[in-house]
Amino acid sequence: MSGCRDGTAGVGRVSAAVTTTHEEAPGPGDRMPSPVVPLSPVRTMTARFFLLLLCYQTFHQLEHAIETVQLNILHHPSAHTLINGVDFEYVHFGANALLLYGLFAVVIGAGKRTRAWLKVNYRWGWYAMVVALVVQTYHVFDHTVRLIEYIQSGGNPPEGTLTIWVNPVWFHFAINLIVLSGMYCAFLGLRMHKSLRTRR
Repeated sequence: MSGCRDGTAGVGRVSAAVTTTHEEAPGPGDRMPSPVVPLSPVRTMTARFFLLLLCYQTFHQLEHAIETVQLNILHHPSAHTLINGVDFEYVHFGANALLLYGLFAVVIGAGKRTRAWLKVNYRWGWYAMVVALVVQTYHVFDHTVRLIEYIQSGGNPPEGTLTIWVNPVWFHFAINLIVLSGMYCAFLGLRMHKSLRTRR
């Protein structure tokens, strides 16, 4: 009798547990809990600095968009952008070199362990950062060649590298757009926008 009572009680406890589990399970019309998206390991100051670089490059891209519309679409003899009265080649070389240094500062400042973590867990965001770095490195090289030609010729319009075969206005508009797109994809893909909300 004792064994039967124990067996009956055990079955009762199992039935109660099954009933409780069944009652707690969400039904077809219930809202499923949203998955928790982890924060980026990138420090807040690094994320804020990268956001500043994004704003900087966005303004630079706007300059090239205005230039492209005026010269290649409206066929004006010269372009009048938001920043005028400064030497064209020196300004573009300095602006692009500054952006490249900033991108390297973000990658190096993240730290070795953080970079290794990002490569594994946020792969497409990391690839976007690499694309932005590689393309911007070539971009600075092109402006270096242009600046040397500009100085050696005494101020004549330089040719650069690939702009020997392609329209230089469209070329620099496109290359800046690639860098800007890579930066935006890296900012979102590496979850830097989530690091802005924390203090680390």
